[in-house]
Amino acid sequence: MITFLHTLRRRLDNSRHQSLPHFRSQLSPRFRHLSLGWLCCGVAAALGSCSENTPITYALNDRVYFYETEQVLAVTTTVTSMNYSFALKPSSLQQDTVKVNVRVMGRTADHDRHFRAVAVGDSTTAQAPQHYELLEGIIPAGQQDGYLPILLKRTADTQQRSVTLLLQLTDGGDFTTGHPDMLHFRLSWADMLLRPAHWPYYFGQYSTTKYRFAIDVLGVTDWQQATRFNNGSEPGLYTAAQLQLFASQLNDAYREYRKTHAPIYVDPEASDKQEIYYAPNS
Repeated sequence: MITFLHTLRRRLDNSRHQSLPHFRSQLSPRFRHLSLGWLCCGVAAALGSCSENTPITYALNDRVYFYETEQVLAVTTTVTSMNYSFALKPSSLQQDTVKVNVRVMGRTADHDRHFRAVAVGDSTTAQAPQHYELLEGIIPAGQQDGYLPILLKRTADTQQRSVTLLLQLTDGGDFTTGHPDMLHFRLSWADMLLRPAHWPYYFGQYSTTKYRFAIDVLGVTDWQQATRFNNGSEPGLYTAAQLQLFASQLNDAYREYRKTHAPIYVDPEASDKQEIYYAPNS
């Protein structure tokens, strides 16, 4: 557009006394189809203060949205829910803080910034403050990513059932809300085994019995897959090769287990019982 305006300006300087048809004929072919109205608008703009060196600036409020991800094979996808189990923690632990990751649409800052979220009442079974306390979110200084901390409480009723908290980001603090499809996040917890945040593709279908056996054999409760940005050397991150090796180890361990024990079924209540096995689509 700036090039077009400067073309008009040059032609005006050289053709002030020529007719409009003659003036139009001097324009580049791609501009000759423009109507008189558009040409007049262009002339007005060209005579104004527009310049190729004039910076074009805009300002938007910094925005925040949920950004939890998981790695499946070589693909990183966003997730909108998370499970937490007190059954994997020492019995002395009566509360714990879970941090849900968020990301900023906008600039970084040289100071910590804060944002807010609320519980969506008609989609939440957890009760505050009995089951949880919702704290203020933080974006650390110089960072594009931050987190929303939620204090979860271990209560007697969660030994029988899980509770759920549906979170919604709201305007407030230093931010307005960001991507409209990424403003909600569901958090569920209980004092019993729940599906971990990262259940490997190589383990196949999830079940509580498979999870319990994997914990007993491997001593691991979550299996986050490494991405192309890391090599799995960090604690708690595993390469695809390591996850496949885990699956093989679990199947070997189950074969040994079956020599002296009764079978473990994927679903003990199913009419067509299947013994546990660790492989994709199993």
